[in-house]
Amino acid sequence: MDIVTRWRGSVHDSRIFRECRLKQRFEAGAFSGILLGDSGYPCTPYLFTPLLNPTTPQEERYNRSHIRTRNTVERCFGLWKQRFRCLLRGMFGDIETAKKTIVACAVLHNMAIDMREDVFSGERDSIEQYSSEPIVQRYIAPSIRGNIRRRQFIETHFQDNTHL
Repeated sequence: MDIVTRWRGSVHDSRIFRECRLKQRFEAGAFSGILLGDSGYPCTPYLFTPLLNPTTPQEERYNRSHIRTRNTVERCFGLWKQRFRCLLRGMFGDIETAKKTIVACAVLHNMAIDMREDVFSGERDSIEQYSSEPIVQRYIAPSIRGNIRRRQFIETHFQDNTHL
């Protein structure tokens, strides 16, 4: 949906998100959904993070669901890198060519998904490499509004055992 190839080398996802159009659109109310981020992101009304110290069964269920859902996203990145091995190795040479190659790989990957291209065996094997453990990153203090919205979400959606 949104790809940013502005920086050379490894840049944390939260920095990229902080400076992308998708974030601006969420803040402007263009979307009504919720994004999930790891603890390297601030908790906001539209971006939920895991609870660092869950204390109730509802909070535990929320964290388990959060982890399972985020793992799905991480597996998507793994499949993308398996389909385009140049993304696994890293790219050397001209930065502008590397940026264009990354964007082209993203477009082609999305086209393959839309066309229901078969996943080759190398991709299937890579799916299992991701664990169900939370990814812990540097902590950013959550916003009060984000905490309130996340709390309301947990109270509304995780009161029973249907999310186990």
